[in-house]
Amino acid sequence: MSSTRDGLAGDRAPLWFVAGMAGLSWRPVRRRAAVEKLRVLSHPLIALPLLAISLYVWHIPALYDGALHHTAVHALEHFSFFTFGCLMWEPVVETLPAPAWFGTGWKIGYIFVVRLIETVLGNIFIWSNTAFYTVYRHAPEWGITPTHDLNLGGIVMMAEGSVVTLAALVLLFLRMAAEGETRQR
Repeated sequence: MSSTRDGLAGDRAPLWFVAGMAGLSWRPVRRRAAVEKLRVLSHPLIALPLLAISLYVWHIPALYDGALHHTAVHALEHFSFFTFGCLMWEPVVETLPAPAWFGTGWKIGYIFVVRLIETVLGNIFIWSNTAFYTVYRHAPEWGITPTHDLNLGGIVMMAEGSVVTLAALVLLFLRMAAEGETRQR
């Protein structure tokens, strides 16, 4: 199921990678001029649209089908999901400093917007009455119709994204509570 692999490439793997970069061993790499110049791409107002565009463009039927049938296109699809996913998570994890205004409350709102963007696409798949990808137009393999297969892909996409979002929100709410306690002291 494609939505499972897209979720790994776009949600979980980039989050784990960016969180792993927060370690001290990455400091020399983060100080390089090229990394500093690319930092602009991780600004929340740039990273979020890049992620959304990547997610929706790769689900255009011709590109989606191309990724399934051509290894190079498939690699490019996953490279863009991973790269734009890393850029999206960067201001939340703050391997590089996020903008001063982008505090925990903004991060929570940002994660909600990311989830909304992914939810719209997932719902298109869940509620579709047509299998609009050629891979789904073949005869049913597991006793389900091609349209039902697409609907299930949307459900998997929504469930996987919800787990990642919930985990991130729990951590951010805990951080916000700790910040509130610190302010009260």
